Amino acid sequence: MLPTRLVEGQPFLPRTSNGALAVTLASSTCYNPVIMSASPGELEEIPVFPLSTVLFPGAILPLHIFEDRYKKLMRYAIDNGGVFGLSYRSDSAIGRETPPEIGSVGCVAKINAVVPLEGGRMNIISTGLVRYRVLAVQQSSPFVVARIEPLTDDLEPGADLNQIFDDIADSCRKFLEAAQALDEPNAPINQDLPEDPEAFSLLVSSALPIDNDAKQTLLEMTSTRLRLSRLRQHVASALAEYSDRIRIQQMAKGNGHGRMPAEK
Repeated sequence: MLPTRLVEGQPFLPRTSNGALAVTLASSTCYNPVIMSASPGELEEIPVFPLSTVLFPGAILPLHIFEDRYKKLMRYAIDNGGVFGLSYRSDSAIGRETPPEIGSVGCVAKINAVVPLEGGRMNIISTGLVRYRVLAVQQSSPFVVARIEPLTDDLEPGADLNQIFDDIADSCRKFLEAAQALDEPNAPINQDLPEDPEAFSLLVSSALPIDNDAKQTLLEMTSTRLRLSRLRQHVASALAEYSDRIRIQQMAKGNGHGRMPAEK
């Protein structure tokens, strides 16, 4: 079911009656647009949604759309390949013009499902595809269209990258499992995690409970080795916190309280 209060500029999280994230919405008003998406590598121009959140490849992004300019943007996107760009702007706000800066990094989003609402409003569920760098702003009204180039990590030959990945992969998987167990908003819904170190590091980054500026820094990195190294501390801290919360939940189920039983 959908929340009753939705704010544009902040993702909504549609959930089923048991609390699970509802990515495939079973509703007569929900439809999956028949979209032939262009290959991300072929994209040169794209409508851009500046938003105070960071999207990563592989992450799910539900959005509520109600501003006229973004209703137009989404209709254009649906009719032109089913993709749009999301560029992080910490100062984005309703009615404020916040075009992406030249050289800034964002993420292409593919529209998976649309829920039409009254007055042309809509709920959108999309998935991050690939990062991009903004080369130029081609259009600013009624919505931003930017010229972009795809962005991937630099090639980093050497056995040490695989060693770093192997060293951190297990704790990352435990962190993601804990996030799923706690039904954290950014937890991935797919149990099948990427085996490619770059894709894996980006997906883990998307689930971290850190501020958006720190997430944007991880998104902008073009070194898988550096991103994996940065993840080590973030993941260790988040996993410790999540493990404590899971332990408290389990104790609460056993003794009716969220605290350790007193020692005798």
